[in-house]
Amino acid sequence: MSAAAGGDLFAAPAGLHSLFFALLPDPATVAALGLARTALEATLPPQRGAGIPEARLHLTLHWLGEWSQLPPQAVAAARQAAVLVQGEAFTLRLDQADCFGHAEAIWVLRPSASPAALSALHRDLAAALARQRLRLPGGPAFAPHVSLRRRATARFAARSLPPVEWPVDGFALVHSEREAGRTAYHLIDRWPLPL
Repeated sequence: MSAAAGGDLFAAPAGLHSLFFALLPDPATVAALGLARTALEATLPPQRGAGIPEARLHLTLHWLGEWSQLPPQAVAAARQAAVLVQGEAFTLRLDQADCFGHAEAIWVLRPSASPAALSALHRDLAAALARQRLRLPGGPAFAPHVSLRRRATARFAARSLPPVEWPVDGFALVHSEREAGRTAYHLIDRWPLPL
């Protein structure tokens, strides 16, 4: 956009919006994740900052993309896809700390064995998104995890931690809004997984 068209060539870039499906932890699981992070940090060099805020702890099922403005048609199609998913509730046992990332170290908590119900939910949601003609961005294979800290200075080999038992009874569609170095998550909708 040109300055004449109303844009400012020297202004800060506009915010970015992304959309993703995720598992969102209940308060008890959030507390357990905090204890796991504290246990991990006690064995590693001190880090700056507080890690991922509690309000942004999640496990990504599918990332749908990033835009300068959130497209309403993508939101509508994602909601229609979610309605088609017939999953079931399960317990996710997060018992491995690991370090992901290349340019930056990302501390994560992951399951040593992914439950079949989680794999099925991931697969069925991808199929439902395809039926709604929502193309998923390319990326690595699904590796379920919860990020605990980004931009860490210490790397470590995968290690066992006392497990976090997460009762998963639903999944959610989340809008992530990033602007001026800040990120906010907005819950769009949530779908239950029956017992």
